[in-house]
Amino acid sequence: MTKTTRESLFTFAYIAVGLVAVISVGYLSGPRRFFHFPRPMLPFLVIGLTGALTYAAVQMRGAALAILMIVILFLAQVAMTPPIRPNSLAGAAIYALPIGFSLLAAAYVQKVLERFKFGRFAVMGVIVAAGYALMMLIFLLWSRVYVSFGTVANQAFLGLKLGAAMGLGFELIDLIGPRPKRKPRVSLPPA
Repeated sequence: MTKTTRESLFTFAYIAVGLVAVISVGYLSGPRRFFHFPRPMLPFLVIGLTGALTYAAVQMRGAALAILMIVILFLAQVAMTPPIRPNSLAGAAIYALPIGFSLLAAAYVQKVLERFKFGRFAVMGVIVAAGYALMMLIFLLWSRVYVSFGTVANQAFLGLKLGAAMGLGFELIDLIGPRPKRKPRVSLPPA
């Protein structure tokens, strides 16, 4: 099997697991209203897709492609909040940056801790929870609304569940077999 085929299979597996994880968490969090489209189902799907692609990019390609996933998260958030105004752009940035960078940080921590075959999902959950808590705190401060610990804690708990569920799925995929390793760039000696 070629390296490209193996990378593609792992990426599709990460996407499938990420989507199943966020759908499961979303459904268990609010079973009666979860399947109402576009809200609340669509944001969960976007997070699952972005988280899976970020994880795959960090594991197999590197940071440049993973940062592109944060841009995609921002654009998806802008698309979900029409009409586009400066406030909606700022709101999309407040959402995408803390959560996107927490997904990126969680993917790197997963990579650093890969010698531990199981249990890394808990760390991913904590990091994504911090991103969700930061996002809600910034949003409440930006909106000049009373900052309630309960509101921030609810978002952090949602992030914990989403991050842990995606991390568990990614760990299970990684247990299937070794994913393709990224080859270091070799520079040629001067002539």
